[in-house]
Amino acid sequence: MRKPNKKKDIRFKDKEKKDKKKGKDSDKYSGLNTIAQVTGQPKSHSFHSSIPVAATKTVKEPLLTCPDCGERIQSIAESFLTASGEYVHFDCMLNRIKSSENLKEGESISYIGRGNFAVVEKDEEGKYHINKTINVEDEKSYNAAKEYVESLKV
Repeated sequence: MRKPNKKKDIRFKDKEKKDKKKGKDSDKYSGLNTIAQVTGQPKSHSFHSSIPVAATKTVKEPLLTCPDCGERIQSIAESFLTASGEYVHFDCMLNRIKSSENLKEGESISYIGRGNFAVVEKDEEGKYHINKTINVEDEKSYNAAKEYVESLKV
């Protein structure tokens, strides 16, 4: 009679342990359908806030007439209040500035915000530089126009 080989028995036991481990791992991920389940993220649910949502207000347009072109101003928020108290279209104000400014080659007019335009020039690197600032609406008239638009909201 031969004695059983101890090495084979040891290998068989090691293989049995590995198979058990594999079985545990595969059982761990079985039945997981989404990436959220695999990563352990909580289920997504719709958010229900208890804060009431305020109704949005719209501007009731006064439909003023532009003194430059004679057409109606469809959006008062996109117009300028002049020193004489008249509202002017954005494009009409841009044309006013272009006609009053002597632009050099490479210069253009650009709106820079809060009722201000600027004469800008593009350099070789493609960056714009402000050469001159043109104030169309001062701080007082800008705030007055802003308050007027807010008062028109319904």
